[in-house]
Amino acid sequence: MAPIHKNPIQQLIHPNHSLTLFDSNTKYVCDGCKILGIGKRYNCPECDFDLHEYCGTCPMNLSSFLHPYHSLKLVTRMPLGNRQLGRVCNVCCDSIEGLFYRCELCEFDVHPLCTLLPQTLRHVLHQVHPLRLLSSSESKTCVVCKGACNASSWRYRCALCEFDIHMECMLVQCKKERTWLGISKYVPPSIFPKTQYFDGHAYQIPYLNHNHNHMPHPHPHPCSQQQCYCPVQSDHGRTSRRIGIIIFIIVKAVTTALILGL
Repeated sequence: MAPIHKNPIQQLIHPNHSLTLFDSNTKYVCDGCKILGIGKRYNCPECDFDLHEYCGTCPMNLSSFLHPYHSLKLVTRMPLGNRQLGRVCNVCCDSIEGLFYRCELCEFDVHPLCTLLPQTLRHVLHQVHPLRLLSSSESKTCVVCKGACNASSWRYRCALCEFDIHMECMLVQCKKERTWLGISKYVPPSIFPKTQYFDGHAYQIPYLNHNHNHMPHPHPHPCSQQQCYCPVQSDHGRTSRRIGIIIFIIVKAVTTALILGL
């Protein structure tokens, strides 16, 4: 790993040593929020301790459009053996295992990484309006994978046009085709590769493939459709922890202006 010339930081969750910012193209698990990361991280070489760049510097209190009613406080989950209840991120529905933001009044919990998700994005399939990240009370269909966007799940949406895309599907590479009139347009892929690539990074979408060889859900789920493309469920009914890489790439796509061909 190559060190980046910035001042080392002190972190409450790793008080014995300072942390230095490094850059590496390898994957790692953040010792703060316990979610996968890639690229820059704060590292303690002596302890093999890594933090996402944001987890190393995120504020103790945060105001966010994800929960505009109250300020969110940064807290740390108790060790596994001392927990009484499981916690799930209200935005990505993945389990919470380490650092997270919480509103105690509303019992709203969110990963630090999820607070970096942009409020609005544009997508090649709907260039007329920006899409807004929100939680809807309606069950809709994702225009990319044709799977269900379940009620209360967060998705990127154009409410005016009732256009919905799963967060995970925002980075699926759409195909450019020409109509019989010679007009170019983008369409979702007919086959969903298990592994997607973006800006040199490989990642897996935690949804059942929209292919003929798709597998049924291994556990009961709320979707009543015969062919369901809802998130793959774990034993706890949560999406797999691959969501961290996808959030990382969405944020990187926005900051590097590489989002989906726009």
